[in-house]
Amino acid sequence: MRFILPQRERIHANNHKDPLPYYYKPFLGGLYQDRLQIGLDLFPSPCDNILEIGVGSGILIPTLTAHHKYYTGVDLELAKGLESLVNPGCMANFQTMDLLDPRALGDRTFDAIACFSVLEHIEDSDGAARNLARLLSKGGTLVTGYPMVNRLMHAAFSAIAYHSIEDDHVSTPAKIHAALAKHLKLVNRAAIPRWSTITTALYQCSAWTH
Repeated sequence: MRFILPQRERIHANNHKDPLPYYYKPFLGGLYQDRLQIGLDLFPSPCDNILEIGVGSGILIPTLTAHHKYYTGVDLELAKGLESLVNPGCMANFQTMDLLDPRALGDRTFDAIACFSVLEHIEDSDGAARNLARLLSKGGTLVTGYPMVNRLMHAAFSAIAYHSIEDDHVSTPAKIHAALAKHLKLVNRAAIPRWSTITTALYQCSAWTH
């Protein structure tokens, strides 16, 4: 799946902390877009039914709905105009959802789940991982992405005037990884930027299955 950047005028932030503007900045926008592309590359192949947790502004909607027949997008707060970003060939629905709610989405399961820049904001990593595993079909693929915690990452966030990272990011990469590993099997992992290692990365993406 090649990442499709929506036209700026078609997309809206879902709250004041949405990183949407960064995707359209020179140089920085390329880094933000590349982290999503690296995550998309971890999906083995497009499938019928995909769930996106943390849909945010809808930056991934044009890409995901161009490659899947059925798409479900969820978040604690939905941006306006998400439906306008859906590819005409896809059946999509949106709803508010708390990932920690064990009743969320009932008994539905999905062949693929995309969960970027969500888990670092959830203190109960085990509860989040348990529900991700519940929502993933047997043989399906979950791809997660979250920022790392190191000097380079702190410098990068400071450079874009993001100074409240310790308040907003309440779970560390190690904690998130350990929680996911309790419920799912790691099948692939990638660092961002592409030349970095996991320990020196700004961001990492990982693919998981049952």
